[in-house]
Amino acid sequence: MADEIQPPPLPGAASAPPRTSTIAIVGLVLAVLSFLCVPIVTVIPAIICGHVAWSKIRKSGGALQGKGIALAGLILGYLAIPWAALQIWFLAGMIQGERDRLHDLEIKRQELVSEDARLKVTTTGFWVKRTDLNPQAALQAANKAEEMYIMVIGDAKSTVPNMTLQQHHQLTRDHMLQRMENSSATNTVSVTIDGHPALQDEVSGTQSGTLLTFLHTTVDAGDSFQQVLAWTLRSRWHKHNEELRNVTNSFHSEE
Repeated sequence: MADEIQPPPLPGAASAPPRTSTIAIVGLVLAVLSFLCVPIVTVIPAIICGHVAWSKIRKSGGALQGKGIALAGLILGYLAIPWAALQIWFLAGMIQGERDRLHDLEIKRQELVSEDARLKVTTTGFWVKRTDLNPQAALQAANKAEEMYIMVIGDAKSTVPNMTLQQHHQLTRDHMLQRMENSSATNTVSVTIDGHPALQDEVSGTQSGTLLTFLHTTVDAGDSFQQVLAWTLRSRWHKHNEELRNVTNSFHSEE
């Protein structure tokens, strides 16, 4: 009997070739990135992708392949966990260290002294001496991060004979009001700074397009009048008012 002729396969009956699981590849890439960048961002997604890929490949009946890729991703992902934990520990330490540094600067008290060592103010550790605020100022300092500034400008009484404290204070106050737009000032009050009589008020206005508020103080320092100007942005005045007053009140002069 002649061999039976087998019928040709029906069109479309051939099975499609297996394809590699995309999620397995994604998991492996994320696992590799766990060692190259920030593991706390990629390690968990890498492990999840690896398990999902392994499960889908196993249930696909051969339609999906890539078990080796998924396994490699899982191994690398789990190996990256200790590295992620170590990085979190380092990050937490850095954050705590920065908090401690800021706290130390906040409670620190330092004396900023003029070049001739005759003038000084006491500030927190955030303040630094400056030389660019006003060429006439003998002492200048700033807390730039908080937009707080202070400077001291002195006038020897020999250069302004017969001028009283009230007259000198009014003269500098009027000059400030004229230099600013939409300026205003509070009533002047008498205070004592460094054991010397002084006058003080708040002057506000727009200068170079910026709305500022100054704590304007004039100290009768014996043989000179010392004008102490402490200021910040108008929008931050309520926040920084107390600190600017404390720095101003710490002013000391050696005559």
